[in-house]
Amino acid sequence: MWRANLVPKATPSQMVRTFDRFCVNGSRDMAQAERDLRAAEYIPLPNSRTPGARAWVEDDEAPAVALSDAMCVVAASSRSGQTDRFQRYVADTFPQARAVDPAPLGNTIEQAWEVGGSEPFLIATERTPDVDWYRYMLILYRPGGRA
Repeated sequence: MWRANLVPKATPSQMVRTFDRFCVNGSRDMAQAERDLRAAEYIPLPNSRTPGARAWVEDDEAPAVALSDAMCVVAASSRSGQTDRFQRYVADTFPQARAVDPAPLGNTIEQAWEVGGSEPFLIATERTPDVDWYRYMLILYRPGGRA
């Protein structure tokens, strides 16, 4: 695996499509989610720094995906247009989403929304420094379990 592909330079639309496919509309059953990722040609990274979480990557420019029981994250190198593209996705897909103050969620969280309903969840974006650039992440967090 080429090291740069661990956190690739995916386009904003690739990130949003991956988030929609594996986080929003993906299986909430972890075994099925892993089968779906393998079918999409993702491979698991062998080591996880977070117990119960697993990261998946492709050897191309597709964004990385990380799963746990409560969270789904899509990550790529920062690029122009990511924030705007994701804001439009949230507005179109979750018109009932309510913007919340991201400050209590951590100093690297840029924006966050609460989505109500029978199983409420949070959606957020995060930008963190990486070795020589920044990493941009789309996050779906379900307090009650599998994202």
